[in-house]
Amino acid sequence: MPTYLHCAPPLALAAALGRRRVPASLMLAGVAASVLPDVDMLNVWYAGVRYNSVLGHRGLTHSLGFALALGLVAALAARRCGWRRGIAFLFVALSTVSHPLLDLLTDRGIGTALFYPVADQRVTLPWRPLPLTGAGLFGATRFWLECLWIGLPLMTLAASGVALRQWIERDKPARHRALARACAD
Repeated sequence: MPTYLHCAPPLALAAALGRRRVPASLMLAGVAASVLPDVDMLNVWYAGVRYNSVLGHRGLTHSLGFALALGLVAALAARRCGWRRGIAFLFVALSTVSHPLLDLLTDRGIGTALFYPVADQRVTLPWRPLPLTGAGLFGATRFWLECLWIGLPLMTLAASGVALRQWIERDKPARHRALARACAD
């Protein structure tokens, strides 16, 4: 979907996890991964690939397999980039898969090949809460709908994650002291 907020899930997740776990360079990789699935439109526009084929829009690049492959690339690049391998894999894979999951929420489109290559069929949800029909591809109406349905929930999750992380980290010295006392006894 030509959305303004495909980059919001990795930003929210990075905020919730903090800079120590998700450095700026990994956050940027996640943002890039979150918009990369729409590269399939280049096949449609310039290579003459049918819109609804596996190499067309919402095909291969919108699959879990593609997300896992990008996560693997991030894990392989982790040492060179100064990232923790497991976090890089999960962060980039989740950032990538957030794209087709957001697409599934829209009330338009042909569904996504989420389970390709295991299943060729396109997946749609019976409930599509993001009402984009009639909103146009771009513009203020679409932007505000996305802010309501995507931005606001993700901001709430990010803020909750930040608060939880800060609470856990603030309480950490007290737990260490209590553990040290228990071990000394």
